[in-house]
Amino acid sequence: MRRPPMLRPVDLVPWVALVVGSMACGTASDSVCEDVGNCSQGGSNSWITSCQNSADSVMQAAPSCSGPFDQYFQCADDHYVCSGATASFPGCDSQLAALEACLNGAMANSPCQTLAEKTGGCPGGSGTQPPGSPIPAACTLSEQCQASCYLANVSNPCAPGLSELNAFTQCALACLP
Repeated sequence: MRRPPMLRPVDLVPWVALVVGSMACGTASDSVCEDVGNCSQGGSNSWITSCQNSADSVMQAAPSCSGPFDQYFQCADDHYVCSGATASFPGCDSQLAALEACLNGAMANSPCQTLAEKTGGCPGGSGTQPPGSPIPAACTLSEQCQASCYLANVSNPCAPGLSELNAFTQCALACLP
């Protein structure tokens, strides 16, 4: 009876490297969210997950901006600095500006933009991103539907009435998740 060949420990090194490397794989935006979360949010898993979900939403809402998105987050991943509890990405300003310009163009005249303009002057503003998020805001199809419902059912976006909020809620229930 023939014995199967024995693997030497040195033969396992490439396989171990492949498995460990594949477990560490992720996108640059995921890495940036984790870095910022660890630096300025105390490592909060919920904040990191929210940031990563925001990045996914940006790409779903504006797939035409994938180039500037990838360029910004690769730069941010490569140039990440944590000073105290402040994360920064020196040298990435032009990539961020290009991404924001692309997103602004992709979102121009969307219900989300209209709602943001109408609620921007309200007490408390209209922030939708996690505080300190490196992800520029985006508007998914579901959020566009919800923004349209709000605009159609609320006469004063800064002070909606109870019946207006009920009408908005009924409309928004029909929006896809």
